[in-house]
Amino acid sequence: MANEREDLIHSLAKSMGVGDAQKARGISGKYNAETGTMYCNGHIISRTTIEQASSYFGSQYKRLAEIDDENAKEMASLYEVAMEAINMIVTPTEAAE
Repeated sequence: MANEREDLIHSLAKSMGVGDAQKARGISGKYNAETGTMYCNGHIISRTTIEQASSYFGSQYKRLAEIDDENAKEMASLYEVAMEAINMIVTPTEAAE
């Protein structure tokens, strides 16, 4: 029953011109390098949003890394991980080329 309802919703979305809704369906954690779009947990994340997230994490990392406090340094490392994770997703590795 739930699958029928979900199929109906996606069919309606597709018929209304929301083609990306079909792409996001059932896809999790995929990045389309051609469009710069990420599909994650049923959400479509645009290139602009990804760039904004990377910029945000980078600025927070720089701000906190300069503070001489153990808690700030720990938070800075968390921001660094997020920033690097985004870079790993959107930047092709040499092995893939």
